[in-house]
Amino acid sequence: MRSGERVILRQRFQLRCGYCHVRETDVGAELTVDHFQPRSRGGEDKPDNWVYCCHACNEFKGNYWQPDSPRRILHPQRDRLDDHIAERDDGMLYGLTETGTFHIQKLRLNRAGLVAYRCERCLAEIAYKTQENLLQRMSQLEEQVQGLRQRIKHLERSDLPT
Repeated sequence: MRSGERVILRQRFQLRCGYCHVRETDVGAELTVDHFQPRSRGGEDKPDNWVYCCHACNEFKGNYWQPDSPRRILHPQRDRLDDHIAERDDGMLYGLTETGTFHIQKLRLNRAGLVAYRCERCLAEIAYKTQENLLQRMSQLEEQVQGLRQRIKHLERSDLPT
């Protein structure tokens, strides 16, 4: 893999693990490259066979390859993950299909660190949305205060004797 290809791969996966979605900034390093169809199982060393992923997911996947089985790994850019996997409020993933359940188990996507990561991500999203709402409300209140000040000035002028 040439450095330019690695840059494109990182961008395609938005600097996240294709399997567990952890970001480079969260692990403090660039991630690894997985051959979705392992080279030991006939996979090519080409961009359409590469998945940008964290070391743990790469290790757990290993050279597993059962493409025609319900007990297969989902491809992060070819499969519709939402059809197979859902996230509970507690950060745990659960399978909606046999394939989704297998994918979660094989990659150990409910390991404690990932569950905590998903919970923190949800809390950060809630905090961000709350902050956005508060800033919007504050802006609306500032506009109302400005309108009231103008109204007061208008009323004060109209009370002056002529």
